[in-house]
Amino acid sequence: MKLYKSQNEYDTEAYTNGNAALVVGAPVKLSSGKLVADAAAPTHIALEAAAANEANILVHPIRKDEQYSAILSAAGTSLNVGDAVTLTAAGKATATKTDGIFRIEEFLSDTKAAGTVVVGKFI
Repeated sequence: MKLYKSQNEYDTEAYTNGNAALVVGAPVKLSSGKLVADAAAPTHIALEAAAANEANILVHPIRKDEQYSAILSAAGTSLNVGDAVTLTAAGKATATKTDGIFRIEEFLSDTKAAGTVVVGKFI
């Protein structure tokens, strides 16, 4: 997961990571002042990989008016523009529409195969 298009300057915040490692693009939130993975209700996107309890991890706050890109974790042949999907802990878009939080606005490939980049917004 990464920022695709924004009307704002790319801004970052830094926090201490919690007790689990993070990958670049991981959806996260703050819990007791530390970053924790949260693919269901993220507030930020990790901009760098982080070891457990590492300090000063850069994240980008999620904004509903910004577009983000994500890689499909599995084939999305049943997906269409406008569908809201879930995310993996690594920030990849799934083909699961139940409880979706990321609305697809564009497929950057007609194949919709696993690994295809999709562009969308958080809802």
